[in-house]
Amino acid sequence: MSNENNLIITIQGGLGIISLDRTTHLNALSMSMIQGITTQLEHWSDMPEIQAVLINSNSPKAFCAGGDIRYLYDSYKAGDTQYQDYFAAEYVMLNSLRKYAKPVIVFLDGYVLGGGFGLAQACHIQVTSEKSRFAMPETAIGFFPDVGATHFLSRLDEIGIYLALTGEQISSSDALYLDLVDYHLPSERFPELQAALIAAPSLNHTEIRKIISAFITHPIASELKTLADHINKHFAYQDLHEIERSLAHETDSNDQNWADKTLHILKQRPLIAKQSSLKLQQVGQSLSLEKCMQLERDLQDIWFEQGDFIEGVRALIIDKDKNPQWQTDNSKFEKILEKLWPLWSKQSIEHMYNTGV
Repeated sequence: MSNENNLIITIQGGLGIISLDRTTHLNALSMSMIQGITTQLEHWSDMPEIQAVLINSNSPKAFCAGGDIRYLYDSYKAGDTQYQDYFAAEYVMLNSLRKYAKPVIVFLDGYVLGGGFGLAQACHIQVTSEKSRFAMPETAIGFFPDVGATHFLSRLDEIGIYLALTGEQISSSDALYLDLVDYHLPSERFPELQAALIAAPSLNHTEIRKIISAFITHPIASELKTLADHINKHFAYQDLHEIERSLAHETDSNDQNWADKTLHILKQRPLIAKQSSLKLQQVGQSLSLEKCMQLERDLQDIWFEQGDFIEGVRALIIDKDKNPQWQTDNSKFEKILEKLWPLWSKQSIEHMYNTGV
């Protein structure tokens, strides 16, 4: 067993285990953790004794609470490029996980937020417990859902747009309903399942799923499923103003409380983050995962200058005054569009990939 980069690395049976171990930060992904995961995957790729990889957490509260936003803030303020290097390394890690030749299982027990959500989605088999809470909360800090959310949320249509814009948390039951995870089992049975995987003589995809199936339980009913019609009604509009106006003019008594609450959340989110997140979700519906990821990377590289991320982190993490001064000039969103216009259309992105430009 080794413990470095806030990762505990073990090999048990045919299973290589990577345990996130930055518990004081709810396993927010540091640069060293990201690089460490990539390096470990490379190291195990040519080891036949490692038949599968398990990623889990040593925190009782969280699988992973997201990216290291303080690190990104400090890097930008220092005038260096480490924040850009962070995103580049993170996307290398995500691509390594998705393309890994051996099965990658992830145990989700506690908060699965932002970068942690993206990490979970990059794994091949997702197992969650009743304790898990999922969200892409980036708009709350003046950012946009990234790490592949342009693809995996956009496949959820109006519900994906709702989750992207509001950053609201959903339960493990909701995640199962949306097919964002594969299996649900009680938190206390994770050690037993891990022991069964370690003892298994074979750990191919079929055998792993057979083993997990012996442990699964049916979760409580999905609350999000009961809200689906409400969400579809209001978030089907193509324009942010129309979405917010629809929520503001809700007259159905069965829907009004939820609509008022949702509108209140949206009004707290910065305009540029909402506009960009909505556009990403709309464009992402017709793009492959690879193209969605490239679009996110291009936007990340200009966001710190154009968006509200730095102000959001200042207000919520650094000064903690919880009074961010968001930009209200919609022309900033237009400037972002101008910079990324060749990438917003499907034809341009296809051209970029086909020609290697």
